[in-house]
Amino acid sequence: MLEYVYILPLLSFAVAGLILAFGRWLPLKGASAGILVAAWGFSQGLMLFVKAIQGTITLPYEMSIPWFSFGGNQATLGVYVDGLTIAMLIVVTAVSLLVQIYSTGYMHGDPRFKRFYCYLSLFTASMLGVTLTNNMMVFFMCWELVGVCSYLLIGFWFEKQSAAYAGKKAFITTKLGDLGFLVGLMVLFYAAGTFEISKILELAHKGAIPALAAGIAGILMFMGAAGKSAQFPLFIWLPDAMEGPSPVSALIHAATMVAAGVYMVARLYAVYALSPMAMNTVAWTGAITAFMAASLALTCFDLKRVLAFSTVSQLGYMMLALGVGGFTAGMFHLTTHAYFKALLFLAAGSVIHAVHTNDMREMGGLRHKMPITYITFLLGTLALCGIPPFAGYFSKDEVLAAALARNPVLFAIGAMAAAMTAFYMARALVMTFHGKPKDAHKHDHAHESPAVMTGPLILLAAVSVVSGFVLTRHEMFEHLVNFEGALPFELHHVNHSAVALFSSIVAALSMSLGIWLYKARPDIPAACRETFSPIVNMLEKRYWLDAFFLKLVDIGDSMSRFMFSFDFNFLDQLAIDGWAWLTLKLSKIQGWIDDHVVDAALNATGTITMSAGRMARLAQTGLVQNYLLFVAIAVSIFAAIAFAG
Repeated sequence: MLEYVYILPLLSFAVAGLILAFGRWLPLKGASAGILVAAWGFSQGLMLFVKAIQGTITLPYEMSIPWFSFGGNQATLGVYVDGLTIAMLIVVTAVSLLVQIYSTGYMHGDPRFKRFYCYLSLFTASMLGVTLTNNMMVFFMCWELVGVCSYLLIGFWFEKQSAAYAGKKAFITTKLGDLGFLVGLMVLFYAAGTFEISKILELAHKGAIPALAAGIAGILMFMGAAGKSAQFPLFIWLPDAMEGPSPVSALIHAATMVAAGVYMVARLYAVYALSPMAMNTVAWTGAITAFMAASLALTCFDLKRVLAFSTVSQLGYMMLALGVGGFTAGMFHLTTHAYFKALLFLAAGSVIHAVHTNDMREMGGLRHKMPITYITFLLGTLALCGIPPFAGYFSKDEVLAAALARNPVLFAIGAMAAAMTAFYMARALVMTFHGKPKDAHKHDHAHESPAVMTGPLILLAAVSVVSGFVLTRHEMFEHLVNFEGALPFELHHVNHSAVALFSSIVAALSMSLGIWLYKARPDIPAACRETFSPIVNMLEKRYWLDAFFLKLVDIGDSMSRFMFSFDFNFLDQLAIDGWAWLTLKLSKIQGWIDDHVVDAALNATGTITMSAGRMARLAQTGLVQNYLLFVAIAVSIFAAIAFAG
């Protein structure tokens, strides 16, 4: 089975081309082909997962073929499969399959339905390439393809100016981080002498990569992860990316693309573990991101943007875990979060599909109209908030325990972010589904989504309920995904049960407070918005990060205008055109001198010579008498001069 795993991304690439070329003649305009390939990919990933747990396959597995040579190096194409690969493979294929099934209902009737499924298949193929490749060069190529697909899917409804802007914003912001990724990759190649992941990890485990080079490479490559996984300060693109269709939000912004940065850090964790500087950068960036994004969700009224800020915050949790040495905790949270956040995004899409608005102030009272959507959203909320025994309870507590073992300050930041998460999700749940309808017209026309949309919701809800418990039985996930190398710092002993109890109490109290305030006393939140209007304004302005980056854009535009003016007015007009004008004038002066001075002097010399010749010829008459006359005249002159002297 392992020897054929390379087919997974190739088949997805092929089906993307098939849908693009022949989709109009295929069942469901090509959606059927995409779903079949996604289903096959998920089945293969699931079988690999089962066999890895049973120990019937040998990991890690690597297969490669020669690609091209450069210098004295040989680049290869191939796959590298270990427990981390299989965990990510399950996430990508499972969410892709459910999103593609869900999209047949959500995107029904869209004039670009075929193109949508082509993009989905291309995106899935790119993510599978990132997951399975054994070569960091190919990793980066597929990483960039993921960015291209993100741009295409976020701006899918490009007729809307906001969607076109969001697509460009996502693309440019992530490319800013990717520049650091590329430079860091070159530093890593310089230090390791290879792009092959297995060799890089082997060298890192042996300590053969200098710690300074590992730190520099790790931090630079983390810039790319900060872009893709929306970490501070590059998370500004993710909330605006909600302009894309809701299935895109579930696929890209819950489970796959945004997880790529976390996966990259985990994939090269042995390199990061060589440098305390790189690990601390990852940890503190994750903690700051988790706190800031959670606070931004507190005042947001757009349902999908609340979930987007939540995604940013949870990605910060994952980075925090990796940075403090909680490798298994970070990847465990990535896995569980993928399912319940995809569930929440798809449930939000079901609501938006019914009421045709994202604004929670125009919702309310939908739990009776949409019971399946409500129950699944509730289950996803409980999982995200970390209420036992849902999936988030198991993974979130592991992250907090890892943070406490490294640094109590990081633990405190994570705990505050967890409290805010429970509060804003309770707020979203109440404003969307409880209370009286805020818009009677929208409420009257709301109805439960079709089975093709609610079916994936039910499946994801079931996984969100049981996955945490199942994966922790007999330390299943830890045996599958574990880092066996040394960390660059010591960890303190912590009581995991005490941490779990503390976080559960905090989550329950925060949820209770949110439900009470927005259900029984909505006047209090309204009064708080007035009282703390400067803070609310800061949160609604997203800590002015958008304004900061837009100011950088303005500065860049001003510099480009200055450089254009300098280039056009000075270099072109004055330096180049001015020099040409001066050269032309000098050439004209030189031409005049040549014509009127040099040529005139030469012509005058010739004229004088010719005149002298003509005069000299007068003396050459051939008559002896004339010659004697000349002699007599000359003698007379000399004689006169002599006598006069």
